[in-house]
Amino acid sequence: MVIGDKDRRFARHLFRFVVGMVEMHDPEARALAQAALAAPCKTTIRALLASGRGKPWLPSIVDALAEVGVAAAEDVLGGSDDHC
Repeated sequence: MVIGDKDRRFARHLFRFVVGMVEMHDPEARALAQAALAAPCKTTIRALLASGRGKPWLPSIVDALAEVGVAAAEDVLGGSDDHC
């Protein structure tokens, strides 16, 4: 099954919001946040996560990425809401 538009939009907006907050409020992580926003891929996201160790914003990034994962779960894991 393909990710639904609503789920995709929600996950995308949440990710952009949270990473945007990091960009605005953490000068040390600003460049990494900008990179993750411009090209959200495993390299840029992992770099941002690594820089977040010990930072108060890391749980928010993890939560946003969890929403991305939940939205994509059926595509990645092969499940279906029909069985839940």
